[in-house]
Amino acid sequence: MPLIHLVLADNDFEYVNRLAQWFIENKQNQFQISAFSEKESFKKFISENKGKINIILASEDFLTDVPVQDTITAVLGQAVKFENLNSIEKYQPAPLICSDVLSILSNRKPETEKWYPLGKSELVVCYSMNIYLKSKIALLLSLLSKDYVYISLDSFPFYKIEGNNDTYKNLSDVLYHIKSRKGNPVMALESAVLYGNNQIFYIPPIDNPRDLWDLTDAETDIFIEALKSWGRFSRIIIDHECNTGPMTIKLFEAASSIIIPFETANLHQLSRIKSMTDGIHGLSSNKIKWVFCDGNGEAFLPHEFGNCHELRWINGSMPFLNGFVLDSYKRSQLEGLLSE
Repeated sequence: MPLIHLVLADNDFEYVNRLAQWFIENKQNQFQISAFSEKESFKKFISENKGKINIILASEDFLTDVPVQDTITAVLGQAVKFENLNSIEKYQPAPLICSDVLSILSNRKPETEKWYPLGKSELVVCYSMNIYLKSKIALLLSLLSKDYVYISLDSFPFYKIEGNNDTYKNLSDVLYHIKSRKGNPVMALESAVLYGNNQIFYIPPIDNPRDLWDLTDAETDIFIEALKSWGRFSRIIIDHECNTGPMTIKLFEAASSIIIPFETANLHQLSRIKSMTDGIHGLSSNKIKWVFCDGNGEAFLPHEFGNCHELRWINGSMPFLNGFVLDSYKRSQLEGLLSE
């Protein structure tokens, strides 16, 4: 995957140097950075590298009399002279600036296809009538690898990942991007990814449940296809609420694994879920992993369902993930849920 060549320019040498250093240290596999604090050297570089620069982020002083018409350009700070250009707030956290840069790029579909060509990500859908177990097992699976990302599709998520900042982009921004048909939805996903304090990559959840409910069938297909073709993460762990709507059916059809945890109190509900999954045309029963998680209840595995697992150390009263450590036994059990 080619790097995105980003040119940074501002009169404040220390600021632009720190910003450039953040990109170099944290986004070295995504961005190539050129940084300038003097206009003449910036102007000369732009002139000599036409066609080699993907996006310029510079204060307005640097953009005067510089031929940047053929390059995606954004103003660093307030745009006064160049009101027709996108602007990115200057003094905000570097991850937010990076997210804004990716959002601007995501609106330019022909260019972004080369930075985010079609890849392949497996969808792992966690689904259960027990909202506590469903979310816990989804978060635990996300802990297994930095190559996994957690996405909650709950209308009202039960857990909040530490490090979530409401000023960052979230899943609603991604869905709005799809509904407005702005460009590459994969880059919109990329622009919303955060890294939580509990070592999980995730996209913050939706602002409003209607953002999901109002998706058309075509928009749902675009969203699911974007997830599958993302490629940056080998697995996308989806924490999906318990319903039987069109998105649920489409996600089940697209998933490589469907994880359904339950406790003794949920036994009477399993047959209804199985009836639903049996009614989905072409859905292989091998995808579905039934997981008994009740450490205090009587052991019960519905063997007639097939593909049953027992992880009795996971339960509804289990503390959340703060400070939680996966030992080798627990890790191997979780990994077993993802194997064929």
